[in-house]
Amino acid sequence: MMTRRTLVKSALAFTALPAATLAQQRWPARPIRLICPLSAGGPTDALARQVARQLDTALGQPLVVENVLGAAGQVGLDQLRRSNPDGYTIGISANTIQAIAPHLRKLPYDTIKDFTPLGGLAGFPYALMVSAKSPINSVQDLVARARADPGRLVAGSAGVGTGTELTIAMLAQRADLSFNQVNYKGSAPVTQDLLAGNIDFTMDVISSTVPLWKQGMVKVLATTGARRHKVIKDVPAMNEIYPGFEFSAWFAMYGPANLPDSVTQRISDELLAIQKTQEFQMFVDNYGLDAIPASAEELGKSTRDEFARWGELIAKMPKRDS
Repeated sequence: MMTRRTLVKSALAFTALPAATLAQQRWPARPIRLICPLSAGGPTDALARQVARQLDTALGQPLVVENVLGAAGQVGLDQLRRSNPDGYTIGISANTIQAIAPHLRKLPYDTIKDFTPLGGLAGFPYALMVSAKSPINSVQDLVARARADPGRLVAGSAGVGTGTELTIAMLAQRADLSFNQVNYKGSAPVTQDLLAGNIDFTMDVISSTVPLWKQGMVKVLATTGARRHKVIKDVPAMNEIYPGFEFSAWFAMYGPANLPDSVTQRISDELLAIQKTQEFQMFVDNYGLDAIPASAEELGKSTRDEFARWGELIAKMPKRDS
């Protein structure tokens, strides 16, 4: 039987614990801020709110989504970096922000050292497409035409540093080709000029490509995921033609550096569990996304691997002013 003296000693020992340790033991004890570095109403925001709904049920505390905009995600990520590493501020980011942006511009943070990977969420591949009226019918056909007349085929991208420019650069490097690349400001004018016959091909996100393909307005020559896309099943993956040619834009969850291991593990476990729910599967299918289950450790490795891969590719790209 516990004596009064023992009870007093136990109480004193408990109150002597550091505040950080006590906070960690009862985490989460209050609402959690979830930073979304992109605008409200878009697919990233929708993903953030879906994950927030499911996480607050799992954790027993609300997750409050806050859209922090500016500099293509840089402002939101900088706020996340400077937040207290106590588990009450986490954020959604993307491989384009964590692994690609550092090679394109000077950032106020180190995307590898200044953040704690928590877990994967969802992503999508790109599609190589031509107008339905184009004489080009396959990747091999496009490559043969480009090789026969270097620099003649016109490739349209959505702008410097976008997935469209980078995947076009990947194709040029893998096939040892040169295209006449035109950078637009956004994907809408690229699509308009593709359909008008002013450019020969482009790479675009699968969610934008599928509606055009279903309407018979474009021909899809390949997709850039590791496997064939679940909707355009008859179209090969670039990986089948050029092994290792893979690119998917993906979203994941990060915290500031030095997040407690127990918090990191709890969030990682909950995110993996959410991936298995019918609710999350219905969400990603509705938005044309693919679920990307990845533990905190797996996400950390993916981020580092992509950082290195894109650094090599971007270093070989020609310098462009626009």
